[in-house]
Amino acid sequence: MSRKRAMTEGVKATSGFALGAVMFGLVFGSSANAIGMPPDQNLFMSFIAFAGAAQFAVLPLWAHPLPWAAIAISVALVSTRNILMGLSLSSEFRKAPWPLRLLAIHTLVDASWALAMRYKGRSDLVAFYCGSSLTLYVSWMVGVSVGNILPELLDPVTVGALGFGGILFLSLVLVMLTKNRIGPRLPWMVSAGVAIALSEIAPPHLVLLGAVGSGALFSIFLPRKTA
Repeated sequence: MSRKRAMTEGVKATSGFALGAVMFGLVFGSSANAIGMPPDQNLFMSFIAFAGAAQFAVLPLWAHPLPWAAIAISVALVSTRNILMGLSLSSEFRKAPWPLRLLAIHTLVDASWALAMRYKGRSDLVAFYCGSSLTLYVSWMVGVSVGNILPELLDPVTVGALGFGGILFLSLVLVMLTKNRIGPRLPWMVSAGVAIALSEIAPPHLVLLGAVGSGALFSIFLPRKTA
């Protein structure tokens, strides 16, 4: 199967998530505008980062002067799950030409990763994955762009609450894993339980770090199924 056809299949498989990506981007763009982030910086960050959970985690920290250290640490903590997701697909990424490999790494997000894990094993997986991720990337940027022209769409309390965007992402992936047998479910259920427990006592970025870390540790000690 050609890479073009595989990418087209990835686009079609992700079409159901596209509207959600647009709406989530719209909320972020409007929220960033409401707290005083210049539209050009908002768009540039979304373009080079493409990390919805991490970008939402930055919003409560956006003030003058910018707390660079706190922002860097928060983004690093929230993005720890991307390391695990990347490792799970590293063997597939290595088979692809470097342009596709770089595109796949830059557009690594939860929904396209889950789809890739579901179809892991197909020879054209990276092309399929890139089609999926590009669909979400374009949808996210469309949403952020529209959100930038709708300043103060949300009230300050809601903007502050959006720091829990990372936990929302984790919940959506848990639902996908539960409905499709693409991996062990217990680690993700542990992550969800830890996230709920920590949400009462810890800030959003620490909640996500604890949830992802507990799920990863649990998966290490999870007994392997024998053939």
